[in-house]
Amino acid sequence: MTAAPPRLLLVTDADLSPGSRGAGRTLVNLFSRYPEDRLLAVSANTSTPFTMEGGRRVLPAAPALPGRVTQALRGLIGHLDAAWVGIRPLPGRAEIERFDPQLVLSVPTHPTGVAITERCQSFGPLVTYLMDDWLAFAPGVALAFDTRRRGRTLLRESAAWLTVSPNLLSSTREFTGVDRPALVVHNPVAFAESPPAALSAPRAGRFRIGYAGSVWPMHWDAVAAVAQGVQRLGAAGTDIEFVLFTDRYFWERHQDNWQRWNVVDGGLIPYAALGGALGDCDLLLVASSFEPSQAHMSRSSIQTKVTDYMAAGRPILACGPHEAASNDFLRRHACAHFAEDPAPSAIDAVLRHCVAARGDGPAMARRAWEVVRREHDLVGVTDRLYAFLSEAARAYIS
Repeated sequence: MTAAPPRLLLVTDADLSPGSRGAGRTLVNLFSRYPEDRLLAVSANTSTPFTMEGGRRVLPAAPALPGRVTQALRGLIGHLDAAWVGIRPLPGRAEIERFDPQLVLSVPTHPTGVAITERCQSFGPLVTYLMDDWLAFAPGVALAFDTRRRGRTLLRESAAWLTVSPNLLSSTREFTGVDRPALVVHNPVAFAESPPAALSAPRAGRFRIGYAGSVWPMHWDAVAAVAQGVQRLGAAGTDIEFVLFTDRYFWERHQDNWQRWNVVDGGLIPYAALGGALGDCDLLLVASSFEPSQAHMSRSSIQTKVTDYMAAGRPILACGPHEAASNDFLRRHACAHFAEDPAPSAIDAVLRHCVAARGDGPAMARRAWEVVRREHDLVGVTDRLYAFLSEAARAYIS
């Protein structure tokens, strides 16, 4: 970066804490090099602390309504929490005004993110970053808060867009009926000086398939399909296990199934230690739902874990429909195995192939590692992003 980037107000409902995952982790990574004094964040996530990694400030803007109330009323009137965010005084307004933003970057993943953006967009030109195609398919009652209509308005009023995949950019153009200057931005990876030790040789002993992260509906049935396939292969005599690295919520939510399928509880691994834990597996699962109700999510989202996996030095198994954005990304780089038929017999056949191809794992993993090092290195990705944001803010700054 040569010139100082614009004073940026980051507005989101994502979790920006050190333990963040998914959208929050991508944002923390993307802005890890942004000058501390030129970034102020506002988050409607309830667990957000007052500082991000690196000391960047975060103003909490959670609705602060009892969850049991908002959940009970959601089926009747919709997102009361988002409506309340839009009505109450804006938390931190005086601090935002002192900061004097030159650009507002909105990253909504929930209706509250749309609502808090509406309150903040007057502080500067707006850039909107979508990480999946949820706005165009926002479900539920629109009485309290019409998420779809208001989200489309924000996109139309944006000076520029960021999206996580080319598919999502196309869908956003179709949803809004307009076009804007745009940049496709994935999760960036910070590289050590030397390649990961996992690239040097395949593992020996029990074959381990690992999955790290949340298990939302956009992942669930694909994760379940592989877990059940591993159980079937194990029962037939293959020395194999499925390890789930996730938090207590996602373990306990499906605990009966995990235990019935002999899934190993790997716990939630801190992000700084994730590479080492992944390197102790033979195969890393990227899961995209086959369910028709989740098709818009699967075909639009290149998941945060994809580039993290590619940097870990182990082969990847992409389980999900052929048109899934994560599958398409990995297929273009020829750096993964694919399970694109959810039938149990098809899943089992792919798993048997992956076990048999264990010796070829380092070659496949090296292709992935070289791609992510070349195209998704933290410095290169963030330099391009900050230059794009500077250009979007230029008219306002002058």
